[in-house]
Amino acid sequence: MKLVIGKHAGFCFGVKRAAEEAYKCLDAGIACVTLGPLIHNPQEVERLRQAGIASVDSPAKVKPGETLILRSHGVAPEIYQEARERGIPVIDATCPHVAAIHRLVREYSESRDAVIIVGEADHPEVRAIAGWAGSTVYIFNEPEQVRRTALPGRALVVAQTTIKRERFESVLEEIRLKVPDLTVRNTICAATSQRQEEAEKLSASADVMIVVGGHNSSNTNKLYETCRQRCRRSYLIETADEIPAEAIGETDTVALTAGASTPQWLLNEVAERLNSLFS
Repeated sequence: MKLVIGKHAGFCFGVKRAAEEAYKCLDAGIACVTLGPLIHNPQEVERLRQAGIASVDSPAKVKPGETLILRSHGVAPEIYQEARERGIPVIDATCPHVAAIHRLVREYSESRDAVIIVGEADHPEVRAIAGWAGSTVYIFNEPEQVRRTALPGRALVVAQTTIKRERFESVLEEIRLKVPDLTVRNTICAATSQRQEEAEKLSASADVMIVVGGHNSSNTNKLYETCRQRCRRSYLIETADEIPAEAIGETDTVALTAGASTPQWLLNEVAERLNSLFS
């Protein structure tokens, strides 16, 4: 068996930075909690919990003496305000790329113009962006949603950072037909594009494609969709225990990639288990 590991597999810059901030708190002996799961990887979230960093679902749940870590997905401005009013110390681990989108939509919506977000309405990153976008905000994830919606004559378009480029462009095409004065900012993260493009190439040449990441991770599921289109034997797994050993042959080329929320230690465990299959 030949194993090929993607160069862009695993933690993106924003997620890595958020995890580092959490472990810095531990090293400094600071009592802290995260607002929601720090990242979309249950194994890393459990690892943090065992180390002493739990998650809460609102600032109201933060206990006296605890510091609140804001995850890389970002939060709406109301969260910052509530934390200030409650006197809660905050470590802002919002991805700088996401924070730049917050500033962009806030500045644009100050002129009372509409903001359109292309992405998944229930994704925490999209919900946070919408919170900075003022009162007139639209969220679309499919071209058909645009066709069914009356839109204003002027708007700004931004993208969920982890959306697939093809989906963004297909939705944008419909928006252009309905909004004559349109400002477009392609805010898809470069690392996301690199990971998707690499996954396309790996899966096209592999016998078996393994995608490692949380089942609840949006970008991991998009990677899996990309790979499945090009490699019939594509598998999405969270841990080394889920490796489909029975589906892998001794002469197969196995390619390995991972979502942006997959820590390096977990990726290493999967790679080591794969290498041991025929050793």
